[in-house]
Amino acid sequence: MKYRTGWIALLALAILTPLGIIAAGGAWGEWDLRGIEERAGFVPEGMRASSGRGVESPLEEYTVPGLEGSFFREGLGTVIAAMLGAGITALMAYGVAKAARHGRIS
Repeated sequence: MKYRTGWIALLALAILTPLGIIAAGGAWGEWDLRGIEERAGFVPEGMRASSGRGVESPLEEYTVPGLEGSFFREGLGTVIAAMLGAGITALMAYGVAKAARHGRIS
């Protein structure tokens, strides 16, 4: 249980994610090209060129299919999306760290 405090903190942050639903404006850094242009005054050419070619998210807009309609249901969907994203990221980081520890990555 070496990382228990970190996992508890990660769980607390995931549970707090529905607060983003009621936040004024939008989540920082999740702008479309128009939003970037409004904030920065221009859109980087590479970003414009790659727009629309990316992989679509399986949980687009942090919603879980079937959990739309009310604040509670959307909040629950957001927490589920946060936990899945954090869990997948943690597992990938663990795998990279383990591979690096065994000399497979330099």
